[in-house]
Amino acid sequence: MVGNRLIGGRRAAAVGLVAALSGAGGVLAAGAPAQAASSGQVYVVQGLPGQTLDVLLDGRTVQKAAKVKTIVGPLRLASGRHVVQMRNGSAVVATTAFKVNAGSSTDLVVHSMADASMGPQITAFANDLSPVAPGKVRLAVAHTAAAPAADIRVDGAVLFRNVANSESLTLVVPAKTYSIDIVPSASAGPVILGPVTLTLKAGTLTRVFAIGSVANGTVDAIVQTIHITVIGAAAPRSVPTGDGGQSATSFVGGGLPAPMLGAGLVTALALTIAGVGRVRRRSGSRLAG
Repeated sequence: MVGNRLIGGRRAAAVGLVAALSGAGGVLAAGAPAQAASSGQVYVVQGLPGQTLDVLLDGRTVQKAAKVKTIVGPLRLASGRHVVQMRNGSAVVATTAFKVNAGSSTDLVVHSMADASMGPQITAFANDLSPVAPGKVRLAVAHTAAAPAADIRVDGAVLFRNVANSESLTLVVPAKTYSIDIVPSASAGPVILGPVTLTLKAGTLTRVFAIGSVANGTVDAIVQTIHITVIGAAAPRSVPTGDGGQSATSFVGGGLPAPMLGAGLVTALALTIAGVGRVRRRSGSRLAG
């Protein structure tokens, strides 16, 4: 009986240790997707020149004294309804409710209205994080300035027409340096913004927010860059041969890839513990006899 209890204990220990070792990496890996699947990322963008604001989410301060052009985040929030509030001391400058969907990415921008006499508002812009091809970038330009409806020009050509305050338009372009400006749609009035020279990096979502007021000359741009997945493959420039340490970075001890070595270690430990159990079983039989 003593031997049987010891055998059972050893078996349980072996199973528990193997499960712990084989799942040590998997617990976090499994937990992260589960969390991501039930939550989304949020960025809060401070687009009010001349103001220093506290940022609150669901009543909790996440950033104090955010100056213009500050981007707070990414903040991970559970799926569902939330409230963002911008305060100047005890005074509420702007507040709005918004919804977070699982796996989403959202920019919450506090900005002026087209009519500068109206109070600021917070607009939610969804970030399109879908993949792009090699050498490409997703460019999103948003009109969040106290200015009339505008045309957005890239390298002198109008790509977005009649964009109203709180609107954003997106396109995929080659990664390179561009000149971007924003001009009134319905008149030959002065340029609202720019031209701004912007180098767009491949494999990113690059957002440009026009902020400020035409009337008081505070129009400016906030540029935000978020890395996104690249799909497809560019033409290879060389064929790796394993020289120069490539193999050393991909393989460890004994020429086995790291995942295989990890699996081998778990198996070896399991066999060792099982072997101890078998020794204990033979000892137990002799004691019982």
